[in-house]
Amino acid sequence: MWHLLILCLAAPLLSAQPSLQQGETYLLRLLNGDVLEGQYLGETRLGDTLPAWRFRTAIGTATIMPREIAEITPRTTAYRHRHRIFLQPTAEPIATHAFVGLAGLFALYGGFGIQDWLSIVGAYTLLPAVPAAEQIWALNTKFTLLSTPNVLMPGWVSLAAGGQVSALNRSNQLLHLYLAATFVGHRSQLNALVFAKAAGADLMTVRAGSWGSVTFGYETGSVGIGVGLDVRLPARHDLHLLAELWNSDIRSPSRSGLFAGVRLANTALALDFGLFWFGSPLAIPAANAVWTPF
Repeated sequence: MWHLLILCLAAPLLSAQPSLQQGETYLLRLLNGDVLEGQYLGETRLGDTLPAWRFRTAIGTATIMPREIAEITPRTTAYRHRHRIFLQPTAEPIATHAFVGLAGLFALYGGFGIQDWLSIVGAYTLLPAVPAAEQIWALNTKFTLLSTPNVLMPGWVSLAAGGQVSALNRSNQLLHLYLAATFVGHRSQLNALVFAKAAGADLMTVRAGSWGSVTFGYETGSVGIGVGLDVRLPARHDLHLLAELWNSDIRSPSRSGLFAGVRLANTALALDFGLFWFGSPLAIPAANAVWTPF
């Protein structure tokens, strides 16, 4: 019975053929695991009977039968993780996708998009031995206002505005507003972020159960900046270098943080690994796993 159910669910996926546009560039993942990038040239036949597709690749023209292809995606939409660097939101929309993720070992988060203009992401920690009132949560809403071709180089530019409501414990609720600009190229994207604390206490004590507590000041009206970079290695379609620079208050350079890491990604799954530095020579390891099934 289970085999029949799985077959019924998979049948539409197996039978559906993508509508390829001549001249457009696609990313092809073959059944043997190889990944090719090529410009679609048109249909042909092998031995006058077998249908096949022709692609212009970096090593010449490839003729591939549809049954040899496990997945084919337009290059512009093949990388579905452009809406973030590591933690930093970009101006790129989640679009019609949805994802779930695990940050570190104790934070669940997920998000979805509505067309190409609204992106919503929520997160909640599940720290052990910490009461519910002392967990951390956040809800981020982003509006992508503009996406237009870059007149200076190949690619495009996106602009977005958003807000985030968060709580560092139930008693410490914050509101941030931000603007983001993202420059997307063939193998990279550069993100610039300006954000401001719009509401919340200026002095907060964050508790974490038996782990202890910390008290710090963060003034309402503080303006911060962020810069993020995502670069795909030229010889790999699945490996990216990530970097983020944060400053929560431009009046205080000491309130800065740096992240550097790598991302292993395909069209559905992204695994991030890296290190954080917060004004100290000691680095904090960080990991992130995101699944985008839709």
